[in-house]
Amino acid sequence: MTPEESELFYQNLKEFSNFDGINDVHNFRRVPDDWFVVITDVKGSTKAIEAGKYKDVNTVGAAAIACVQNAMGELEYPFVFGGDGATLLIPPTYIEKIKVALSGLKALSEKQFELGLRVGVVPVKQVLDSGVNILVAKYHLVGKKSVAIFRGGGLTAAEGFVKGSDTYEIPTGAEDDASLKGLSCRWQPIPSKSGKVLSILVVARSADHDATYRNVLKELNDVFEGNIEVGNPVNLDVMNYKSVGQCLRDEKRYHGRKFTAGYIWRVIEIFLAVMIFKFKIPLAPFNPKKYANSMRTHSDYRKFDDALRMVLDCTEAQVELMREKLDALHERGEIFYGTHESDNCLMTCYVHDVSEGNHIHFIDGGSGGYAMAAKQLKGQMKG
Repeated sequence: MTPEESELFYQNLKEFSNFDGINDVHNFRRVPDDWFVVITDVKGSTKAIEAGKYKDVNTVGAAAIACVQNAMGELEYPFVFGGDGATLLIPPTYIEKIKVALSGLKALSEKQFELGLRVGVVPVKQVLDSGVNILVAKYHLVGKKSVAIFRGGGLTAAEGFVKGSDTYEIPTGAEDDASLKGLSCRWQPIPSKSGKVLSILVVARSADHDATYRNVLKELNDVFEGNIEVGNPVNLDVMNYKSVGQCLRDEKRYHGRKFTAGYIWRVIEIFLAVMIFKFKIPLAPFNPKKYANSMRTHSDYRKFDDALRMVLDCTEAQVELMREKLDALHERGEIFYGTHESDNCLMTCYVHDVSEGNHIHFIDGGSGGYAMAAKQLKGQMKG
């Protein structure tokens, strides 16, 4: 593979459009040996969440994705948002630039959010040499937008390397090196339309992982009468936009220095956004209704990265039924799982621009959904 082919590997990857395709090995390709796995996670995230800082944890987790995309320009790269962090795969031509940007994010997180951020970098070749694989596929959402799907065990191994040794962590840099342009969190927590929001994490423990995940998806799909997509928690009719003051209070922390061109533009953008989405003042030629409706199809409420992750809006009866099904699978030795129940979900947005396919909305359950589900999952695995 030439350097150019390696750089464009993910961008040129063929997409699949049915989520069940996460179990079809033909949709996956091995990540090039010369790439790098970047693991970011908020240190002490569980304690921070329990102290009420789950929104900040969520924001810092998504910030890594925005920071890296801004450093890479228009080039697509595979990533997955995990609530209190992100996993990203980077071609070698960009890795030094990414290290600078993320070292800046470490400084920004510490100073503006009072949260320590771990950023570790592991060569893909080292992960492969440990006896596991990193396979990636592109799950098509809508238009030009897709999300990365991972299998092979490599991301789990890379996380183990990073959390097991400080040698993989990059140093803290300068705040100004991190650009969070396009990152925003301007919607209030989205209340459940059906009664509850359930965050789910599932890891197969059987010999045939594909068969296990197919069965899990079928069982969960049956709870929604064959159409789990109705559980998408991004429901426009119950969503509310924040005020100018709330947006400014949140987003001023995205900048190391105030009154730079980027900060001033963000202030202007906030005023315009609040006028459009909160006060319904039309500003031609932008179509706010079309954009708002598209957020549902541009959301990552379900994904897969060596584990199945979902955030679902459901009734209390559906919550109980899903837990019964997951319990049964666990008792049969097929899965480990964790869940977290809340009354709402959080949506953090990365908007390159407002056209179809150029924005994505990261979904997590309220009160630390994925992180708290992971706590239960880890407890099961240790037990």
